[in-house]
Amino acid sequence: MDRSNVEEIAQLVKAHRLQKKYTQQELSVIAGISLRSIQRIENAEVLPRMYTLKMLSDHLGFTLEHTEKVETVIPAGLNVIQKGILSLSTALLLFLLAGAYVFQSPRRFPETEFELFLYVAGVLSLYTGIMLKLWK
Repeated sequence: MDRSNVEEIAQLVKAHRLQKKYTQQELSVIAGISLRSIQRIENAEVLPRMYTLKMLSDHLGFTLEHTEKVETVIPAGLNVIQKGILSLSTALLLFLLAGAYVFQSPRRFPETEFELFLYVAGVLSLYTGIMLKLWK
């Protein structure tokens, strides 16, 4: 994290908040941002997300031109290729674990086709939940 960007944003937010004569609590309510987040931004403890900066700029009246460098500092997270690789490897892992459970079960599992469908539905539900978190 580039320390100068964080400090520049902190000073910008605080100066405009004071110019509007808002307390941190008032700004929190008006902008819909938690009080703790505003405190951390003004104390230069965090680099706010672009959404948060947009909300603050809308309510405090500053432009985001001052904060253009922020987008390059905020980590983008996983890119599409990395998410794709994780998706495929998660599917393979779940397939292998599900198969291992079936082959190592002490009794004959699944005994009926219904049990098989429930088992497959459970594994697919687990995979869907993992993918929702990953691609969020």
